[in-house]
Amino acid sequence: MSQRNCPMGASVVLIDKVDTLQRVLRSKSVENIADVSADNYRQRTELGDTNVREFQDGNLSMLNGDAHRHRRKHLNALVRPDQLIRFREDVVVPSVERWLARSVTVHQDGTVRCDLSEVVERTFLEFTAKLIGLEDIETEERMTRLRSCCVPMFAGLSASHFADREAVTTAGLEAKKIFVDEYYRPAFNALQAKLAAAREAGSDTENLENSLLFMIATGIDELYLDERNAIIEAILMFVATTGTSVQAVISTINELMDWLEHHPEDWARVEDLDFLSAALQETLRLRAPFVSYLTRLAMEDFEVNGCPIKAGDEIHALIPRAGRDEEVFGADAHQFNPRREVPKGVNRYGLAFGGGPHQCLGLRVVLGNDGLGGSHIRLLQHFFKAGVRRSPDESPEILAMGEMEVADNIPTYVSYPVVFTKWDRVSGRH
Repeated sequence: MSQRNCPMGASVVLIDKVDTLQRVLRSKSVENIADVSADNYRQRTELGDTNVREFQDGNLSMLNGDAHRHRRKHLNALVRPDQLIRFREDVVVPSVERWLARSVTVHQDGTVRCDLSEVVERTFLEFTAKLIGLEDIETEERMTRLRSCCVPMFAGLSASHFADREAVTTAGLEAKKIFVDEYYRPAFNALQAKLAAAREAGSDTENLENSLLFMIATGIDELYLDERNAIIEAILMFVATTGTSVQAVISTINELMDWLEHHPEDWARVEDLDFLSAALQETLRLRAPFVSYLTRLAMEDFEVNGCPIKAGDEIHALIPRAGRDEEVFGADAHQFNPRREVPKGVNRYGLAFGGGPHQCLGLRVVLGNDGLGGSHIRLLQHFFKAGVRRSPDESPEILAMGEMEVADNIPTYVSYPVVFTKWDRVSGRH
């Protein structure tokens, strides 16, 4: 496990301005270090060690320099434009239709209802399974079992951002065991058998579908030869593709419900891809990466925009607060506004996907290559076609987060009850 000792006099540097953060994230003077990310750098703890060892050390986001560039070059192949279109049309769209049909119930008052977080999770789980290479998740039992890993592993990976770190770490470890024993290893062993059979038959193994497990099994990165590292990489992809995607979609719907109460004229636009893309990006600007900050470690003394940073300093990149920078996004930067006009050269989503060499691989997955074709936008459109509304008599369930997440209003939804007022439009009934 890689460790960095905190030098005497090291400080925590908080940065919440867009331009300064962009410069820091792009700087060669900083690195992403697991101990810093896990709040295990300034004062090591047993829980911090566990978080690093079991969920973070050695995954893509914690590699730097040549090791990071080498692995990212290969993983980029999983999010090629043609690949994403195929995933959207062949996996995401059919999946949401199927899980919605299975999940909705008609209540005694005649309303059509479901827990939307369950539907969104299941949809993105099928997408994630394709990216990773997991198999046999189509049955209700297998999907339910895999779904039980989503929030716990998201929390386990980001345990320092939750109110009860010990509880979320314990739950995360239990979920990891299920993920590894019942999904990861069976799929990996099956793939190895396919590769062996192809080699024995003299067939080209490149004809097998590309996935993270294919890359691991074919040794594109020598670090993957250590099963611990390979599993941690799979957990990162699982969490990044499912956990944050669920929060992005549910949070966007929640924000739009509030917006539409005060701007009812925009109900006419809720199926429009441009409007939904703007709404999604507004949500990402305010909430993503669905924790209050990302971390970096200063490797040398440097200064950015008049802010002196010393070697050994722990940097907290306050991404959501930077997304609310009034100097960039206007006097109403703390508010959700899908009509917002952003300055030229500024991304509507702020720094939601980070920046520099560690910018999130999921940018094109979320927004598409044109800002309109992402899977998340298509899901939002599907739900609004069905007339999604918040349940009038059931409240969402939110996981207890840390103080900063509460202060920054960054919820993690565990359930989100809704009703559909136009269910016939998507159910095929007339």
